[in-house]
This record gives sequence, C-alpha cells and structure tokens, in this order.
Amino acid sequence: MNITIENQDDRSLITISGNIDEAGAEDMKKVFTTLDLTKIKLVVVDLSGVETMGSSAIGKLLLFYKHLAENQGKLRIEKLSAQLYELFGELKLDTLFAISRR
Repeated sequence: MNITIENQDDRSLITISGNIDEAGAEDMKKVFTTLDLTKIKLVVVDLSGVETMGSSAIGKLLLFYKHLAENQGKLRIEKLSAQLYELFGELKLDTLFAISRR
C-alpha cells in the first residue's frame, strides 16, 4: 500500500493505492494524525488505486471523519471502485460525506 499527501492552503489530497488490510489501516491512521485539522477545511481521499478495504480501514476513515468534522472540516472520498462504492452506500457513509465512483 502507498499513501501520498498533497497540502495546498486549507485543503489536503490523500491518494491511496493498494488494498487496505489491517496493517494498511494503521498506516492510514498514522497519515491522518499528521494533518493539522485546525487549519484544514477539506480533505479529499482518492481511492482510485484501491480495490478492497477491510472493516478496520473503514473504521479508521470514520474516526478521521469525526475528528475532521469536530474542527469544521469536510471529507470527500473520490474514485471508488464499483465494489467499494456499493459497500459505502450500504453502510450509508454517503450520508456522512460525499463519495464518488471512478
């Protein structure tokens, strides 16, 4: 799994490639904790390179969303595979933050 961050003013783009297993979820959490949520107003997570992610990764994503929202920030998940888009919809994550398919 590979994670890159691009910060620009009050926005961050996080690009993840590779499947996100339990160890990857911990790596993802570490990256999230490096962001200064008091300054960032929008985080876009590009999952175009991810085909599968485990429940642990989804849990870390929700925890990050919670911390971001507490600081009046927004989260957007982009370029989901059809499988992940369906899963996020079933879990009603689209009611918490914006999601889009590839």
